[in-house]
Parts: sequence; structure tokens; C-alpha cells
Amino acid sequence: MSPTIPIKQINRNQIYRYIYKHTKVSQQDISSDLKLSMPTINQNLNALRSMGLISDQDTFESTGGRKARAISCVKDARISIGLDITANHVSLVAIDMYANILHYNRIRHRYTDSFYYYATLGKLIRSFIERNEIDERKILGLGICLAAIIDEDGRTIRSARCLGAPADLYEKLKPHIPFPFRLINDANAGGFAQWWDMEQDRTIIFLNLSNTVGGAMVNNRKLYLGDHQRSCEFGHVTLVPDGKPCYCGQKGCVNAYCSAKNLSDMTDGKMSLFFEYVKDKQEPYLSAFREYLGYLSITVNNLRMQYDCDIVLGGYVGSYLTDHLELIRSMVSARSRFEEPEPYIFTSKYLFETAAIGAALYYIDRFIRCI
Repeated sequence: MSPTIPIKQINRNQIYRYIYKHTKVSQQDISSDLKLSMPTINQNLNALRSMGLISDQDTFESTGGRKARAISCVKDARISIGLDITANHVSLVAIDMYANILHYNRIRHRYTDSFYYYATLGKLIRSFIERNEIDERKILGLGICLAAIIDEDGRTIRSARCLGAPADLYEKLKPHIPFPFRLINDANAGGFAQWWDMEQDRTIIFLNLSNTVGGAMVNNRKLYLGDHQRSCEFGHVTLVPDGKPCYCGQKGCVNAYCSAKNLSDMTDGKMSLFFEYVKDKQEPYLSAFREYLGYLSITVNNLRMQYDCDIVLGGYVGSYLTDHLELIRSMVSARSRFEEPEPYIFTSKYLFETAAIGAALYYIDRFIRCI
């Protein structure tokens, strides 16, 4: 936090973060670890209670005497919503302060740059809130993720060739969304969700294997966005010179070979059905999957050679790759220049809607920083 912030707020934020991290603590724990006096702790705990952010209704296990009160964060003290916009669907998630999914809905809603689309989207958001009886007073904001290059302001779209969204999408959505919202690149949102779950500071690459392929880099718990907000566009790295056409207009891009559509289009858009056929070793699905993994292994090995860090596979395809992780690791290892001492390829903790969760987490993170 900035040194210009009053010391009272710094202490309050430090105490809240400590409780948040440790889940269940005592006043003595806080005092001992943060080196703060009991009067300071009591004053800040009272402030956090009045904000509805903490509770001491729980107790520790008794050691023979009276059970001590345990202080913990109220998980649903605030709620954030994430919205993932794709060409044919929208996905909505509501999460609590710990990124637990409270409510979820995926709706077929084909994107068009029209008043009807934006008005209908606003109605879908309103219906989602009302149907799930979400207390609007708790809503921090709405993170909207999409396959686009977006300015730092979270409002201006620089490029959205795949979706066809206009530069002023934010302004077109504004009349239909009654609370704060922000536009976020879908791969960056997925990477942010991975960052949130990291227990230690380290570098990871998040490879978003959705209908478009993208990526994000998290270094020292921060997203690296590049000088022009377009870092980690792995989907447009050339994989096969003069190969298959990509929607970007070039040929041979990673996206042309590792897009989720290469698999889901074989089962009328139903990815789960495709992987059921793979599990049953049915053709031509098994051969298509092996071909896909061949290109994926080249991509992952290239990323490892360039960044020398852990690589997390996410997106629509990534959520189905856990059972195939050892095969992927062996295929990448066969191409690697080095012998690796330990695994570095993983699948995302969030098995579905990682991008929407990451988009929602933007407002949770911002709120916690400002407590």
C-alpha cells in the first residue's frame, strides 16, 4: 500500500489480509505475528466487524478451559461477478471473497454488434442476479472478459478481430449494466485466476486453449502485459510455416492447430462428448486428439525453452487434460533439450470458466487492497 495512506488504514488492511490468509486466527496470533498492540488490534477488528468483513462466531478446539474465540473472514461479505463473452455463448459466475463459485450459468447468445444484443445481455445479467437472489448491495462489480486486446483503462478495445467487437464496446454496454464493470482480455483473466491461487511468488505461463488460443504471464504475482497490452499472444506465433489459415489473416499460427474448435467441431460443439469418445478410443476422435497433442507439445516445449517456468494449460481444452497430463509431459519431454528435475506442466485448478472467475477476481482483489 502507498506510504501516503493513513497508518490506521495500513494496519486495518494488514490485519484483514492476515485473517484472510490464515482463515482462522486469534487476537494473540495477530499481535504476535504482526507486532501490533492489543488496543490497535481491537480497534481495527471492531472496524472490520462493522463493515461485515469478519466474524468471531467460531471457536478453537478446547485445551481444557473455555474455548477461545476464532476470528475469520466472512466469505460472502462481498460478491463479484464475471462474464465471459464468446462468439456463441455468454457465461456468468458469481464468486465470494475466496473465489468460490456461488452461482453459474452458461447461455447460448450469439454475439452481434447490435442494441438488441447489449440490451438482452443486460437482461441476462439482471435475471442471473434475481434468480439467484444475490444481494446487490454486496456486488463489487462485473469483470467482462473476451478475446480482445484491451487498453489499460479497461474500456477501450484495440483489436477484437475474432469476435468483431467494436472499440467502443464499453460505452455500448454501459446503459445496460447498473454497477461498475471493466473489460479484460480472456487469457489475462485466466492467468489472473492462476495468480490468485499461487501460494508463493514464482513465474508461470498460462496457456488458454479455448476457441481462440491466448496466454498470460504471471511474474512475482503480477501479470506482464507488455508495452502495448498485447503480450503472450501465443495463438499467433507461427507453428507451421505457410500452414493452415488463421482468422488473423496469417497462416500456420498456433491458433489454427490448437484451437478448441478443432476438437469440439467434431461433436457439434460438445467438448465433453469428444473426450468421451477419446476415452473409449473411438475413431476418428482418438486420431484427431493425438494430432492435436502433437502440435500442443511443440507449443509447450517452445514456451518452456523461451521462459523456463511452469506452464498451466487452461481454457475449454485444458479442463479436460488432467487425465492426459502424463502423456503430454512425455511428449514434451521427448522434444526437450534438457532433462527436467520435476514436472512443470500442469492443468488449471479451475476446471471450467477460468476466465470468468479471473475477471470477477479483479474486483475482489481491488477491494481487498483498499480495505
